Amino acid sequence: MNRLQDKVCIVTGAGSGIGRASAEMFAKEGATVVVTDIKATAAEEVAHGIVNAGGQAIALTVDVGEEDQLRRMVDTTIGKFGKIDALFNNALMTNPDPELRDQDLLNYDPKVLYATMRVNVVGGVLASKFAVPHMLERGGGSIIFTSSGSSLGGDVTAYSYGASKAALNWFVQAFAATFGKRGIRSNAILPGPIQTPSKIAWSTPEMDEGFMDVLNSPRLGMPDDIASMAVFLASDESRFVNGVLYRVDGGMSCTVPFISVTRKAIAQQ
Repeated sequence: MNRLQDKVCIVTGAGSGIGRASAEMFAKEGATVVVTDIKATAAEEVAHGIVNAGGQAIALTVDVGEEDQLRRMVDTTIGKFGKIDALFNNALMTNPDPELRDQDLLNYDPKVLYATMRVNVVGGVLASKFAVPHMLERGGGSIIFTSSGSSLGGDVTAYSYGASKAALNWFVQAFAATFGKRGIRSNAILPGPIQTPSKIAWSTPEMDEGFMDVLNSPRLGMPDDIASMAVFLASDESRFVNGVLYRVDGGMSCTVPFISVTRKAIAQQ
């Protein structure tokens, strides 16, 4: 407890899933949390829950694809609390229509890439751009990004999503290289399959079985698994950690695919 005592932390996309779990865990660790989400009611629900549990939080409605709203998010935080210790750029595109149009490489629509990059990459970069000057004034801070394991290799679907997260990884390390000597740390979390409400809504038992085949873990991930890493990166415990892409994926990336295929074949004998 109290690992984030007296820190002011912004969490984007905090109305559900990983963002919500992180905002709530940040508050339990003593942080004042600025809960932001594109859905006003979702952000307010999370902030009210934190306050009712004895924590400190405010809710802001923010579309991370809109530069003016990101600037207002940072300005409001500074106006109310005077500082930003940690910025968790967690929000991502949740519109299902572009995802459905992103499954056929021969009919690839660049408009899907533009829309995905606007939220998944540019949103976090601009939020960081507005927050960094305030962090520099106080001698540093922590910027955290939610990336994805899909950023590390090619796949047969979700082409724009994977490409956007790969681009995000570059900016994560660019912020670390540019501002690290001045006390700002920039790191990313690359989740594996996490049981968020959105993932549960579209997954099937067969898909979950497929995930379990490639995981080296007895279960699928939960939002708190990612939140725990976010707390570490927001805390002073990670003060010597900068420019790292953390795979929090239940060991999915520690083996090559034929291992899981072999394992399944042996189990069926």
